[in-house]
Amino acid sequence: MYAHERSESRIDPDQIGLYTTPAVVRILVALVRGAQPPAHLAVITGCRRGETEPVLCDLRQRGIVVQEWEGYRLTRSGELLAGRLLACATRLFQTLYGRPNPSLPPMPLVAEGVLDDIGRLALPAYIEAFECPERADPEILAWMRSSGHISETDGAFSLTGKGRAYLTFLDRCSRTIATIDRFNEFFESHATSGVPEIAIKEIGDLFNAGLVVDQPVNAEQGFAYYLEIIREAGWLHGVSNYSLPQIAAAIWERAVAGAEVELVITPELAGALWEEEIVKKGRDPAAFPTFRLYVSTVPVTVGLTVTDSALSFGLCNPDGTYDTVHDLVGRTEGAVRWGERLFRHYKEQAVPIEDFFRNRENTTGSAGIQQ
Repeated sequence: MYAHERSESRIDPDQIGLYTTPAVVRILVALVRGAQPPAHLAVITGCRRGETEPVLCDLRQRGIVVQEWEGYRLTRSGELLAGRLLACATRLFQTLYGRPNPSLPPMPLVAEGVLDDIGRLALPAYIEAFECPERADPEILAWMRSSGHISETDGAFSLTGKGRAYLTFLDRCSRTIATIDRFNEFFESHATSGVPEIAIKEIGDLFNAGLVVDQPVNAEQGFAYYLEIIREAGWLHGVSNYSLPQIAAAIWERAVAGAEVELVITPELAGALWEEEIVKKGRDPAAFPTFRLYVSTVPVTVGLTVTDSALSFGLCNPDGTYDTVHDLVGRTEGAVRWGERLFRHYKEQAVPIEDFFRNRENTTGSAGIQQ
């Protein structure tokens, strides 16, 4: 079984607990502002010096912070984690207390007001209590009652609106923490600043994905895992800023077989792809109405393929070149839905390739589509 074919797995409560302790939350919030020396972090976070150093050491070992001459700073993964923690905490705080943005207290207090409960909820006993309050431990049940998370009618317990919202947001935050921690090296070695917010917001849906290193050892092998995903697809949606002949051929085969294929590509790729893969190879897209090409009007900083059964997601290297070797691959329903949302984001900001060439011809006088 490949890593990307594994079944749903449980989140490690110790993993969540580390990132939701008050000291860690305060330090992450402080480092969002930039690099800080340990002594300064102790002062501005209110943590004891003896408490700050062990936290920084642990975060450094996990690749969330790095130590430099001016102090500690967040890594790319750390920035992603801190941003999502604060976003989840803010949204949950607003839901629980009905506070709009202008009236929020200082951010560390917002985070600490809810994040400590995330660590608690990640414990199996609390998860089971929310899923089935009737079987909850008496102490947990008392806490849920006093917090307004459950109501009782004729001896039967059910989650209140507040309880359902609480569980939803806490689950989202827990999965986000677990996903970033699991794929720390992937996020750290790639550029994430240009990834659409819609994808970052729900990055936890990739928790059960696997990191696939699809580097061919010879010309015959090709991109084995990726081609496997394409060939088994009942439908295929993709976003890309590059193309390879073997990939284009596999996608065309699915289109000829009648599968719905929709691809969003970059303006830089459009001309070359049409010339090399359509014109020179005598392919006629008009003969296959379920095959559609679109050209993005916004920068494309990801590589995405989503099918009825799988997701493949890649990013650019820090220098801006696309990494064709490392992908996150998932086969869960959550991963596929995540990929579809990201695809729709790009499709909504793209135009049919015919319109792209027509507009270019009108603007520059260059040739349009050639059949």
